[in-house]
Amino acid sequence: MTGEPVSGEPVSAKPVGAEASERILVVDDELGVREGCRKILSSEGYDVITAGDGKAGLEQFLERGPFSVLLVDLQMPRMSGLELMREVRARDEDIVCIIITAHATIDTAVEGTRQGAYSFIPKPFTADELLLAIKNGLEKRALTLSAKRLLAEREKRLLELASERSKSNTIITCMTDGILVVNMEKLVVLRNDAAARILSQCARNEIPFPLAEIHNTDVQEILQLIIDSPGGPMILSREIPLGKETYMVNASPVIEPGGVTSGAVAVFSDITALKKLETAKSMFVSMVAHEVKSPLAATEGWLNLILSGMLVKNPEEERHMIQRSLLRVRTLRGMVNELLNLTAIQTGNFTLKRTPVDMGAILKDVAAAYAERAAEKRITVSVCDAPTPCGPAPLVLADREALSIVFSNLVENAIKYGREGGRVEVSMGCAGIYATVSVRDDGIGMSPAEKAKVFEEFYRARNELTASIPGTGLGLSLVKRLAELHQGTVAVESAPGAGSVFTVSIPFLQA
Repeated sequence: MTGEPVSGEPVSAKPVGAEASERILVVDDELGVREGCRKILSSEGYDVITAGDGKAGLEQFLERGPFSVLLVDLQMPRMSGLELMREVRARDEDIVCIIITAHATIDTAVEGTRQGAYSFIPKPFTADELLLAIKNGLEKRALTLSAKRLLAEREKRLLELASERSKSNTIITCMTDGILVVNMEKLVVLRNDAAARILSQCARNEIPFPLAEIHNTDVQEILQLIIDSPGGPMILSREIPLGKETYMVNASPVIEPGGVTSGAVAVFSDITALKKLETAKSMFVSMVAHEVKSPLAATEGWLNLILSGMLVKNPEEERHMIQRSLLRVRTLRGMVNELLNLTAIQTGNFTLKRTPVDMGAILKDVAAAYAERAAEKRITVSVCDAPTPCGPAPLVLADREALSIVFSNLVENAIKYGREGGRVEVSMGCAGIYATVSVRDDGIGMSPAEKAKVFEEFYRARNELTASIPGTGLGLSLVKRLAELHQGTVAVESAPGAGSVFTVSIPFLQA
């Protein structure tokens, strides 16, 4: 192709119906070359833009780009072909640069390749030579763009996978249940923070470490059973004591998409509170069976004896049996009231009506109410109403009925566990912002272990000294709950054989 060099306006041609065609920029200072390239390429459906020198070609690239192919002559006025290639590739590294020149040398070929030239077409050239070079260049560009797209998609998927892994790790780490994963080689390959707290060996050993390093035969056994199983979905569950807590451990195989078992996973759920509740329920049933059955049987026996008419001639004995029956019924009613009050507190249905209360008056009423019961054991109940260091009569903002329940339980306990012919002393005092009431007995006392549990629900000390003493194990638990509802406290001092002192502290009215 030949022609005289012209620096006229570039010409663009696009066949009708050739949508989304590849765009080609032809830059040559010979008009004949430019027009020949345009006609050949346009006839094949390409969108062709031409320019007469390197400067004009750069302007066309900046204004009308992007382009798929740059056809460029080497020697042109204002800007050479190599300079144009350098400027264009700095802005679009994927453009295919093809050099058309009649003055190619080894040096220019090396420099052109260094600047990113895809191929050279020596002048003069035929239409087939031009179209073959363009076709190969576009195929190379398509492969390059496809590879970049796949790489970008791969990186995106890797980012998504990393994000999902990060989310999964965050979820596993934040779980309060312990997670432990063991592979088929019996190596612990994953554990969350909860598992590290539950199993101290998990915290000390760096992942991975042998399952045998977990010094608990139950944990090892349940995971071993999963690993040695024939495969397929299954779950093994077992209650395992770990330290002071009890855990429900659910173990299952880790099954890959192909159905192959790659290890085992164990989930540790703390069921200590549930076990305590279960124990409390069992104790409650046992307590009700014992504490209700005995007084009901005794009352039934006495009433049947009275109804039989055998005591008609002995009204004094009949009266005594009625009184004892009444006492048993009152005991049952007291137990029912304790259960109802404790249930109301636990369910939030207990209402306190707090008003200014004189604790001294309540204590005197309680002492009078238990005088007869104390007399049966020849116990003297005394209330010290001497002025306290904080004043004559401590006033507190409290529910009178609730305080009456508190002091009644303490005085009743002091009488029940006091020795025959002993004393129960009730005194008032103060400690900082608190008014205090102490109930002291000289009875059987408690060991340190019994003292630590005395305020637990349904707890009763079991020994030869308490075996014959009735009770539900709820009274002191109720005392503690009611004291705390008044922003107060209850404490105990005791020793075996030396009696006990229970002290309730309630904030003063001013506090």
